[in-house]
Amino acid sequence: MARPATAAVRLLTGEREPVRLATIANITLYGLQTIDGVLTEVGDRVLVKDQADQTENGIYTASEGQWFRAADARTARTMQKGTTVHVQEGTVSADRVYAFETLDPAIGADPITLSFYLSQDTLGDAVNAANAAAASAAAALTSKNAAATSATNAAGSATAASGSATAASTSATNAATSATNAGTSATAAAGSASTASGSATSAGTSASAAAGSATAASGSASAAASSATNATTSATNAAASAAAAANAVAALGYTFSPSTADADPGNGTLRLNNVSAASATAAYIDNLDSSGATVSGILDTFDDSTNPIKGQLSLRSKASAAIAYVYSVTGSVVDGGGYRKLTLAYVSGAGTLPTTADGIWLIFTRAGDKGADGLGSGDFSGPASSVTDNIVTFAGTTGKAGKDSGVAVASLVAGPASAETDNIATFNGGTGKVVKDSGVAVSGLAPKASPTFTGTPTAPTAAAGTNSTQIATTAYVDTTFAPKASPTLTGTPAAPTAAPGTNTTQIATTGFVKAAIDVVLGGVSAAFDTLAEIVASMVRKDADTTLNAGYFGTDVSDGTKSSGIYTPSPAGGNFRSATNNGAHTLAAPSASGSYSLVIDYTNGASAGAIVTSGFTKVTGDAFTTTSGQKFRLFISKGQGGTHVHVQALQ
Repeated sequence: MARPATAAVRLLTGEREPVRLATIANITLYGLQTIDGVLTEVGDRVLVKDQADQTENGIYTASEGQWFRAADARTARTMQKGTTVHVQEGTVSADRVYAFETLDPAIGADPITLSFYLSQDTLGDAVNAANAAAASAAAALTSKNAAATSATNAAGSATAASGSATAASTSATNAATSATNAGTSATAAAGSASTASGSATSAGTSASAAAGSATAASGSASAAASSATNATTSATNAAASAAAAANAVAALGYTFSPSTADADPGNGTLRLNNVSAASATAAYIDNLDSSGATVSGILDTFDDSTNPIKGQLSLRSKASAAIAYVYSVTGSVVDGGGYRKLTLAYVSGAGTLPTTADGIWLIFTRAGDKGADGLGSGDFSGPASSVTDNIVTFAGTTGKAGKDSGVAVASLVAGPASAETDNIATFNGGTGKVVKDSGVAVSGLAPKASPTFTGTPTAPTAAAGTNSTQIATTAYVDTTFAPKASPTLTGTPAAPTAAPGTNTTQIATTGFVKAAIDVVLGGVSAAFDTLAEIVASMVRKDADTTLNAGYFGTDVSDGTKSSGIYTPSPAGGNFRSATNNGAHTLAAPSASGSYSLVIDYTNGASAGAIVTSGFTKVTGDAFTTTSGQKFRLFISKGQGGTHVHVQALQ
């Protein structure tokens, strides 16, 4: 690539000193970072052109801390409209030239906008065109001088001189064509048209001189032959100039259509799939450009790169460089039958694309082929050192920096290992720069709050007597505690005293019992401070006790007697009742001791005969079987025997 020529063009166009990189998205103006695929270094000049706050756009010097505007780009004059800057490196912007579009911007206050101006390839072609045209002009001048000499010396070579004139005329025609083509490329290769036009003028002068030579020639065949050779050289150089000028603009002319349909847009027309150019994700381009040339072969090369991003597609107004949109081509070129379909990803742009005939340039810059995979280096940075298999956690909120958590993945409760999406990343080595798949899925970890464990979880066994929130394992057995079921307590167990009148399964303390007895006795003196003393005072075994009030008993039912033997007992109560509903035997009670029983008999619908057995004496009325009749039995048992007295109640 012709760098000196680039410097010459920079002088001509008012370009700033070159920058190393240019942004392709909004960035934070702080710290070393990756710009357009290249990691910045301290002191790099960076063209910042895509800030969300356009007042921040401009040329900056990269730093490990805060970035500041470059010394030669801090005033309105240094970023005046029309000023251009050349980018040296970057995946997208390498060898591209951008132009400032804001008139007299107040730095830090006015929005500063930039647009794509031209590429280094275009500059190189322009320089080649200029050089070729200059060579053509020099050759034409040689032809002119030789023809003048021929006019003086030639005497008999009119035919040869005429041939020279024809060749020179052809040179003029070719040079004129070169001028026309160079004029077409004036936007991208400023100056080529003027130079080529000069070539045409020089060649025209050569033709006139050669024609004069034909008229005046008298006899220098050798000189005329030399003139013809030089004229041929001029024509060749002029043709080279024309070819170089024709290639100076790596662009195709098209008419833009606002329609968004996925269909052939028509001869020389292209369209996007969204009315908002910034939202477009596809372009539909006719196989013919605005001049009617078939360019499908060119369009089909747009996906030749092996990079995921095939290149950059620019749509630019021919009338205004400020109206332009840049997209990344991210997929294969699809043949739609008469037109081609491109998959796009919006990069930047401004303005409204004109719909005038042949009003826009379609410019494509191919991306280089995908290189060999690297070792994993990127814009994520880790600590200076780390421990292998420790979990990586974020350091800050940028998402670009990590740190060693100090927690080893092996120390976590984990499920089965699998190398799948959502596995935890751990450090691989001690550099803090390389991570690996731990083989542990996040879903295999127990949550911190209310975890549900599976399998056989384990934990450290606490020391005997520990009373804390530590997990108790099956190996943790503290013999200082009584079992929950049927405990055998020692010492002086204590418990809360229930409120008076409580009737639950709560433990009754001595305080609760004394309070209850106080209610019964109307107060207990200090002499009755144990249950034994209270019982002893209430149940006098060594003296007669006089009852000053009656007492009530509860009637206990012995159920229906329809067969077999009924042997009453005082257990549970001395007042009892039964129903006669079938023949049966009434036997004397067998419970030991001396006691009295009162039993009410009622005949049921199936009352049967009642016979007695075992009584020492039976007195009173006879039993009947009439339904509904009642009898009261008075039974007494003592050392003299057992007596039953039957009394009919009807």
